[in-house]
Amino acid sequence: FFAVYHAISLTHTGTMIGGLTNTNISTLERRFGLSSSQSALVVVSYDVAFCILTAFVTYFGATANRPRLVGIGSAIFGIGAFVYALPHFLSPLYKFGDSTLTSNYISTPPDSCSPSNATNCLPTDQGLMKFMFVLLFGQLLLGCGTVPLYTLGVAYIEDSVPKNSAPIYLGIANAASLFGPAIGFACGGYILNNFLQKMPYISLLTSSSDPRWVGAWWIGPMAMMTASWILVIPLCGFPKQLPDKKYMYCYIILNLTRKDNGTGQIRAERKSEVHTNSKEEAENSELENSLKNFPTAVMRLFKNPAFCFLTLAGCSTGLTVSGGSSFMAKFIQNEFHTSAGTSAMLAGAILVPAAVAGHLLGGGLISRFQMETPAILKLCAFSSFLVACASPLLLLRCGNKAMAGITATYNRSNLTSGCNSNCNCQTEFYNPVCGGNGVAYFSPCYAGCPESSGYINSTIQVYNNCSCLGVNETAHAGVCEASCFKLPLFLGLALFMVLLTFISHTPAVVVSLRIVPPSMRSFAIGLEWLFLRALGTIPGPILYGSFIDSTCKLWQSKECGTVRGSCWVYD
Repeated sequence: FFAVYHAISLTHTGTMIGGLTNTNISTLERRFGLSSSQSALVVVSYDVAFCILTAFVTYFGATANRPRLVGIGSAIFGIGAFVYALPHFLSPLYKFGDSTLTSNYISTPPDSCSPSNATNCLPTDQGLMKFMFVLLFGQLLLGCGTVPLYTLGVAYIEDSVPKNSAPIYLGIANAASLFGPAIGFACGGYILNNFLQKMPYISLLTSSSDPRWVGAWWIGPMAMMTASWILVIPLCGFPKQLPDKKYMYCYIILNLTRKDNGTGQIRAERKSEVHTNSKEEAENSELENSLKNFPTAVMRLFKNPAFCFLTLAGCSTGLTVSGGSSFMAKFIQNEFHTSAGTSAMLAGAILVPAAVAGHLLGGGLISRFQMETPAILKLCAFSSFLVACASPLLLLRCGNKAMAGITATYNRSNLTSGCNSNCNCQTEFYNPVCGGNGVAYFSPCYAGCPESSGYINSTIQVYNNCSCLGVNETAHAGVCEASCFKLPLFLGLALFMVLLTFISHTPAVVVSLRIVPPSMRSFAIGLEWLFLRALGTIPGPILYGSFIDSTCKLWQSKECGTVRGSCWVYD
C-alpha cells in the first residue's frame, strides 16, 4: 500500500513541478513582465531548496520514521503550491492595451496613427516584478516538500522488497513521477486556453494564439494544494518498518509487530554486490550502528569510482533534461507558431509518454534478462551514445514571421520609418496588426493606420489607409498566420530522443543502490540527488533561459524604456 500512495504522491508532485510549472513559464513572463532568465530563477529555486536539504534529510532521516517524513513533506508541498498561486490574487487586473480597457477601447481604435498622439510615455505595471519573489518562495517550499518523497520514500521501498523485485518497483515509481508531467502538460494546456480573468473586454483578444493572451495559470497550483493535503494522513499512518505479510493482520488490528520479521529480514538478506571482504563488512556494520561521522560517509561514497561516474552522468543528463523541459513548451510556441495552450498539450502528449515508456522499458530489461551491474552500465552507455548522435537533429525549426523593423525592414532595422515618423507611436504596449503584404507591424500606429474600417466576423478589427502599406491594402488586428510542416517531424525526433534518454534512468538508479553498502543507500541517493541538482537541474534552466534571452529581437518596454519586461519577438 505504501508503494501505491508513494506513486500517487509522485504523480501529483510531477503534475505541479514537471508539468504546470513548465507550461506556465511563457504565461508568467507575459503576466509579470519577466525575462526568460528571471523565469528560470523561479524554476530552479525548487532545485535549490531540494539541493540544500537533501543531504541532511537523508542522513538524519535514515533512522527515523520515513513514511511520516514523506507525509510532512506533502503538507509543506501543499503550502508551497498555495504560495505559488498567491500572485494571481494579490496583483491588479491584467492590462494589455494603452487604456484602462473599457468600452471606449472598442469604439476608438487603439494605437492609431495621429500627429496629435501624446508624446509622453504611458504608465505600466513595473511593480508586478515584485511578484517574482513570491513565485520563487513558493518554489522553494515545493522543493522542501519533495525531498523526503524522492529520497526516503524510494529507499523505504528498496528496503522493503526482495532484490529481484526492486527494479520493477523503482520502474513503477519513476513512471508514476512522469505520468504527473503528462497530466500537468495536458491540463495546463487546457487551462491556458481560458483567459486569466473574466472581464467585459475579453472580446478584444479573440484567440489564445494572440501574443498578449494570458491564461488562467493559477488554477492548477490551487488544485495541487488540495491534493497534497489529502495525502498527508495516509502517508503518516505507515510504520517505520513494514511487517511481514503473515503478521500484517495482527499489526493492523492489534498493532503487534516482531522485530526480526518482514522487511527487517529482507534487509538482512540484501548484500552489496561490490563490497564483500571482511574489512568492508566491518566498516558497514560500524556505519550502520552509528552514522555520526558525516564527512567520513561522504568520502566513502566519493572513493567509489562507479558511484562518482554515475553521478556525473546524471548531472549531464539533468542539465539537458531540466533546461529542455522547462522551455520546451515555449520553444514550440515561438518556433512553430502555436498558442501557449497548444504547445503545452503537444509537449505533454508527445514527450512525456516517451519518458514513461523509457523508464518502464529500462526497468523491464533488467528484470527480464537478470542483468548484473556490468551489463546495466553497458546499457546506460549505449543509450547515451545514441542520444548524443541524434541531438543535432533537434535544430529543426520554422522560419521567423516577418515583422517590420524587427525581422523585416523598412529599408532599415527599426520600428520607426518615414511612413510612420509623424504618428508619434509608443512602444509601451504591444498591439500587433497584420498587413495585406503579409508583414506584421508592432501596432496600427507603426503601420501608419489612422483609422479602422470595421470588423471581420464582428471580432477582428480592420484598418485602412495605412501609409506603410500599398494602395488599397488593409491591415487586421493580430499577428500574421504562418504555415509550417516541420512540427510533426520535430516532435517525432524529440520523442525518439526522450525515449533513449530515460531508458538508462532506472538502470542507473538500480546500479547506484547496488554498488554502495546497504546502510548507506538512503544517504547515497540523497547525495546523488544533491549533485544532480547542483551541477545539472539548477544551472540547466538558467543557461537555457540566458540563451533564449540572447535571441530576443523585441523587448517589452516599461517605465519610458528604462525597464525591460518580457520578450515579444524571438529570432
